[in-house]
Amino acid sequence: MPNKVLARGLRILQSYGVDWILAVLVALFANFFLDRFQNMPDFDLNDTSIQHAFKAKEVFPNSTLVFILLFSYVLLVASNLIISRNMWDLHHALLGLTVTFAFSGTFVEVVRISVGRPRPDFISRCNPFANATNGLFFGLANITDVCQTPISDPLIKDGVRSFFSGHAILSAAGLGYNSLYWAGKFHLFNHRSYSSKAWLVFSPLMVSIYICITRVTDHRHHPSDAVTGFFVGLLFTYIFYRQFYPSLEDPHCDLPFAPRFSSEENSRSGQGWGPGRWFSVPDEQPVPLLPTHRGANASPSHASVEADLESNGLIATPFDHDPETEYSGMPAKDPHGSEY
Repeated sequence: MPNKVLARGLRILQSYGVDWILAVLVALFANFFLDRFQNMPDFDLNDTSIQHAFKAKEVFPNSTLVFILLFSYVLLVASNLIISRNMWDLHHALLGLTVTFAFSGTFVEVVRISVGRPRPDFISRCNPFANATNGLFFGLANITDVCQTPISDPLIKDGVRSFFSGHAILSAAGLGYNSLYWAGKFHLFNHRSYSSKAWLVFSPLMVSIYICITRVTDHRHHPSDAVTGFFVGLLFTYIFYRQFYPSLEDPHCDLPFAPRFSSEENSRSGQGWGPGRWFSVPDEQPVPLLPTHRGANASPSHASVEADLESNGLIATPFDHDPETEYSGMPAKDPHGSEY
């Protein structure tokens, strides 16, 4: 068993290593390289939407964003250990969540840095001079001309990153991914109308919605920033969840897609794949119901299979091609007869 597990782990690393490396590199690029391209737009000193007071104490400050990300991973691992208990399912879940975070974080950084929308408390961050006024010709004020806070101060740079909310998109991505994971494991759309499952599945999203609300009440984002970030996060979550899991209406929505590599030690008639089997991996090679050609060493069970098919009124697929007998794929009985 240890040798098989090690060999399987090496194949997983070889097949999915590029996905992991790319996700990590994209996340590092977004957080440590794009910062230097921050747009510093002009603004209106009389705009009441950016004249809110600056709150030094936030409900969810930027430092807690790391804990939100870690909580999403911990919740996903705990869910796997309680519900699925399968290594292959855990790998797909963690990879999907990581790619979702990497793509969402990069996208929100590109948008916020390019747009440069002032936050609701930007005037308080700017601390304009007493005699500061808007520009005479174009009606807007320049940061370097009217703000007492230096433009190099992180308070100013962070003050023009309102659209859209990073907390909203990342919390929706992480907690929304857990909601989709639970929805698949509990077969939410199995046409049996268990409302208790819906409450459980949507509970992580409720936390994400609360985070979005606090970003507005703390005057860190406009309502449109939080709403846009939340729904964009849900969109990316669904896209990347479906890269690794089937639709929630699929009968096997609780199982991830088969691996990219072939698994010779597993077969559909041998070792099973499902919850509770930690080291099992689904086999991607289908087993045909009937062979297409009959050889000299054909199994005697073929005759019994043909007999069963013919007893049900069906013509069995011929193992040897007979030009005089073409397979029509239709029942042997007359479909318009009295027996139908």
